[in-house]
Amino acid sequence: MIKLFQFKLCPFSRRVRFTLEEYNISFVTIDEIIWNKRKEFLAINPAGTLPVLIDEADDIIINNYAIIEYIEEKYSHLQKGISLISGNLRGKAEIRRLVDWYDNKFYNEVSRIILRELIDKYYMKNKTEDKSPNMESLRIAQENSIYHFEYLSHLISSRRWIAGDAISQADIAAATHISCLDYLNKIDWDKWSEIKNWYARIKSRPSFSSILEDRLAGFHPPNHYSNPDF
Repeated sequence: MIKLFQFKLCPFSRRVRFTLEEYNISFVTIDEIIWNKRKEFLAINPAGTLPVLIDEADDIIINNYAIIEYIEEKYSHLQKGISLISGNLRGKAEIRRLVDWYDNKFYNEVSRIILRELIDKYYMKNKTEDKSPNMESLRIAQENSIYHFEYLSHLISSRRWIAGDAISQADIAAATHISCLDYLNKIDWDKWSEIKNWYARIKSRPSFSSILEDRLAGFHPPNHYSNPDF
């Protein structure tokens, strides 16, 4: 069976899980605390990063992008023509553009900062003197998020899903980053009604249910986190 090394609040791990579930692929997850630099894990991935997938043939695939492309190439044709990177060349390019937007621009300007200050520092508290969240960094990340949520609102105001009429890897990338922020109660949903409606549809998908069930020791999500109807 496929094995996925992951961390519960890693948006890239969540993206792989969401994709595997969308394609009804059986897999098991192995929670990896990368800050511990476990020797057995470093032997699999010397970079020490997540996610890492080991397939049925024990082939090791490292990196979010590589894993997603691997899954798309190997499994999407088995799904009765359904693909999460579909459409004509222009449509596929738009999906990949938006995936890059969330996995790079949104990540570097918003989710990476919040996760670093709240999660990384929690796990590194016995290994570094810089233990407390930097409130100014968190403020900047929250301020940056306004622009990103305005852009997402613009996209879904004229489209059923982020990149078009069908759910795609663009939605999966956006949703997995947003889900991490939502777990940490860093989104004021009252300000973003269109995004809230889109995310409610994401939360209602059976493929997303295991993500909503995730719980991380020391961090408790808000009551609405696992409720598809908020």
